[in-house]
Amino acid sequence: MKTLFQSYMMFLAIGLLASCSELKDDDHYGKADTPISNNELKIVNVSSQEYISSRGDLSEMNGLFAGQGIYDELNKKAQLSTILVVTNDHFLKPEEKTEFITRSHISDISISPANLEDGTRLMMWHGKYVNVSIDEMGKEGNIVDHILFNNGAVKEVIKTTTGYVYVISEMIETPTSLYDFINDLPDEYSIFREMVLASGGKEFDRTNSKAIGINDQGNTVYDSIFIYRNTFFEAVNFDMNSESLTATLLLPSNEVINQALDDAHQRLASWEMVRSDSIMKDWILKSSFYSKRYSPADLQTTEVNDVKSIFGTQWRTNVQQVDVSDPMELSNGIVYKVRKLHLPNNLLMYRLKDYFYYYENCTDEQKENYFKRVNLNFKECATEVAAWSPLPGVWPYHENRVIRFDKPSDIADADGFQLDFTPVKLNADGTVRPYLFPPGAYRFAMGSVQNQSLGITVSILIDGQEVARSRTITWGTSTEFHYDRGTTLSNTHPEGYDASYVREVGGNSKAANYDTDGGQMMDELVIPDVKGDGSPVQIVMRLKCESWEGKTNVKIHHWCLRPTVNNY
Repeated sequence: MKTLFQSYMMFLAIGLLASCSELKDDDHYGKADTPISNNELKIVNVSSQEYISSRGDLSEMNGLFAGQGIYDELNKKAQLSTILVVTNDHFLKPEEKTEFITRSHISDISISPANLEDGTRLMMWHGKYVNVSIDEMGKEGNIVDHILFNNGAVKEVIKTTTGYVYVISEMIETPTSLYDFINDLPDEYSIFREMVLASGGKEFDRTNSKAIGINDQGNTVYDSIFIYRNTFFEAVNFDMNSESLTATLLLPSNEVINQALDDAHQRLASWEMVRSDSIMKDWILKSSFYSKRYSPADLQTTEVNDVKSIFGTQWRTNVQQVDVSDPMELSNGIVYKVRKLHLPNNLLMYRLKDYFYYYENCTDEQKENYFKRVNLNFKECATEVAAWSPLPGVWPYHENRVIRFDKPSDIADADGFQLDFTPVKLNADGTVRPYLFPPGAYRFAMGSVQNQSLGITVSILIDGQEVARSRTITWGTSTEFHYDRGTTLSNTHPEGYDASYVREVGGNSKAANYDTDGGQMMDELVIPDVKGDGSPVQIVMRLKCESWEGKTNVKIHHWCLRPTVNNY
């Protein structure tokens, strides 16, 4: 495969009809009065200004450059440059922002076709980048019509004594920055626009504001300039105004956002759960921004694939639906419209955790149905560690209350025991009802009491059929399963809880032991989609112990199912 560089050297060899040194951007090919040219390259012994001025079909661009002082500035800088021009029949006289538009065609970097690559970004005098794109034929060494500067296809390349002049098909259209794009979004995107803008604000820019007088109170009056600052994004080094940014924005309309929220509310209602809109909207905001430029193939896949936003949120590309057919170019990024948005299950369910002591809230019938026992006698529900908070007034009080079952006196140790437990949740009026579990993958953890030394196996049943089983785990001397200390797992605390911060500000050495998931029974428990429509199901947790091992009772604290990344 020929490279651009190889083709470029071939053109030089043909043009010069003699051997020459390797092409460099600072070479001055001169001594001859006649330009050396071929179909894709012309080398002249004059400056870029002289060359542009000499061509009648470039007179409009020449006049624009002269009127805006471009040539004076080039002469003052006395350095090599790259200039983009159009012929008169493609010239559009700027109606406004004349200086900005003019300066979008000049760069202090002199760059040859051989040094252009697909994705190159060329900083222009207006302070923004022009993006270079090269198609497959361009990568084979073909220049004309196969290299684009933003929207303008290359028609001619001229090597002058002061750099390069590229004649392109259209004047440079400079896309707006990411911030300006969001700020100017129409009302059909008002929900997203306001979420972004509300996360930051305008600040007075004293450095760039000119003092124009003194008011009656003796204070300096400024011709004020304000800048937009957003510490929410700056905290992750994402400045939407910066031209050095290379970003991807996934843009949801009001309709897409509202449909996603409606779908989430319907799912939550079927699960008998609630989740605040503020949490869901926060996820939408955080999942829209990425610190790299993604291609259409990156964002719409048929296979399971995740990309992470600048805030670390999970975007699953085979689930979310993005319009990859019509991306919008920005000066510092690219925008894709979101066609359909799915709020992940693991967002709607942070974790499902509850307690065995709800036995005492059950009716007699519920106790029989939800706590089916073999070789177990109920003894009591008791609080063994009084309610405590690592940061009173900030985090609620939490107690370690357990249910205790005793070994019947008429059975042998080898008979062991079994508890078929239907997880129940506590209603506001003190009654209970069974949990409904959405299909998907979960990490399954439990808590008991330390030093029981009982080997426990837990099976998960749906409609009497076993769908998962743990290995036999000993609830022994380790604190891993002691109440809900959860000493071995990561990411085990309530939503928003930071144990290290709480320990620091609250001075509580036990901060890490507060309300955790407990000890791991299964790293992944998959609840199947029994009905095929995503509807939730009741489950039974079968706790089985083959031998009492000389023990006379068992104390159980809690269970916890935390959705994994695969519960999307």
